[in-house]
Amino acid sequence: LSIHLITRGHASTITEIDTILKGMTVEDASTMLSIIHGEVLEEGHKEIATGEEMDAEGYMLLRQLATVEESLNRIRTYVGGDSMIQLPAWVQAKMAVAATDIDTVADYLLSSADPAPKK
Repeated sequence: LSIHLITRGHASTITEIDTILKGMTVEDASTMLSIIHGEVLEEGHKEIATGEEMDAEGYMLLRQLATVEESLNRIRTYVGGDSMIQLPAWVQAKMAVAATDIDTVADYLLSSADPAPKK
C-alpha cells in the first residue's frame, strides 16, 4: 500500500509521506526504489501508456495543485508583501523555473485541441 500511495502521487506533503514511510517494510522500500529507477513495470502501465486503461490523473493533479497552493501561501506569508526582500540566488532560480513550468501547464491545458469534458 505504501508503495502505491507514494509512487502514484497520493502523498503530496512531507507529513503524508512521513506517515506512509513509517509503516513501510524494508521490502516495500526496496520495491519502491526499483519502481522509481524503472526496474519494475507493474500491471496496467502498458495499458495506461497505450490509452487502453485510464488512471486517476485528475485526482493526482488536484492533490498537486493543493500542495502548490499551500506552498504559495506559506511563501506569501514569509515575504509578507515586502517587495524588497533579499533572497538567495537558488531561491530566485527555483521560483523562476516553477513559475514557468506552472504557466506552461496552464497554457497547454487551456489551449488543448481536445479539452477534458466539463461537468
